[in-house]
Amino acid sequence: MNARRRVLVITRHFWPATNDDTLRLYHWTQHLVRDGAQVTVATPRWHSSWPRRLVCDDVVVERIDSPPLHSLRWSSYTRQFEQWLSRAGEFDVYYCDSPEAEGDVVLDQATRQGAPLMVRYHAGPQTASPSARQLNLCRRASLVVVGSLPAQQQLLAAGIAPRCIWRGPQVAGARYDRRPEARRTARQVLAEANHDLFARGQDRVLVCPGELTEAWQLPNLLRQLAPLIDSHRSLRVWLLGDGRQRHSLYQALRHDGLHRLVALPGIFTDLEEVLQAADLCLLPAAGIGLGWLLPTCIASGLPVLVADSPEARRLLGATPQMMTVSDDEPQAWRQRVGQWLHDPLPLTRHAAELQRQNPAHSASYLTSQVVFDLQQTCVERHA
Repeated sequence: MNARRRVLVITRHFWPATNDDTLRLYHWTQHLVRDGAQVTVATPRWHSSWPRRLVCDDVVVERIDSPPLHSLRWSSYTRQFEQWLSRAGEFDVYYCDSPEAEGDVVLDQATRQGAPLMVRYHAGPQTASPSARQLNLCRRASLVVVGSLPAQQQLLAAGIAPRCIWRGPQVAGARYDRRPEARRTARQVLAEANHDLFARGQDRVLVCPGELTEAWQLPNLLRQLAPLIDSHRSLRVWLLGDGRQRHSLYQALRHDGLHRLVALPGIFTDLEEVLQAADLCLLPAAGIGLGWLLPTCIASGLPVLVADSPEARRLLGATPQMMTVSDDEPQAWRQRVGQWLHDPLPLTRHAAELQRQNPAHSASYLTSQVVFDLQQTCVERHA
């Protein structure tokens, strides 16, 4: 047995991207690599210009053709994935980031090899009960990873044994240096890399990392913030990521004359400089951005405003109302960001206090040891 564990991660999206799921997986795979794992990521090849294979920070990324752009492509994608998996060789641990169609193929492969299969199950704020396919895969997996109490309760109610469920964050948030000198350097680096990210010393930088999609509630956010952006010329807004709404968002910004004040800089491999340069981070979609982005803002002492949800309130501690925004109020984002522009100190002080209460990496997360112990248990069981 090779002492360096071979871990296969199956996910719909990986690098390059800037949303919470891809950042969560990127940082988790980096933890595995640093602890001695040999990690391969299998993911669809969403663009024909992308290479089929690359190495991203010591992680091998294999891209599968025929991505499932719509339901008619599912069977073609599954066949392509099955063919790739049959040629990929053996792995010591298999991990599926969602219990979807690929999971059945991976389960068959893992079963033949006597290797453990880990599956992540996520219950969103309005997620219905898991489907029969999802439940079947979760029941047969060696371990199901959940990040919230509602997800755990759904699986327990479906009869999945508690010993087969691991609940907690998959990876701890990063802690970035936000002292004045580090922040000045970050702004200089970003401005040199992309002039759209130029910010003067007195400018306030508001960032919204994620995707340019409807799921991230960006059109509603921009409608609410437009009067503030127009009236506060020292405010810079950076909407990170990419997606189908890029063109329509840019045209709307042009129409309102805000395209020079709102930057759409695209995709970042990592967000260290961006979060160092920022004065405020917005997570405008309920239940999204809580796996890596919010813990990183907390650990770094970055003020943040988050769409209200039970999981966001849990992460934000004793006084979550300071940093959560409810959709019950039609202009809530405009009001809260306006208050911050008028006086940023209350939110800054609260972020600093929250950082002191939550030192980086204090939470129990899905460590490499959990993965390696699962693999060892499986080996002993089949010995």
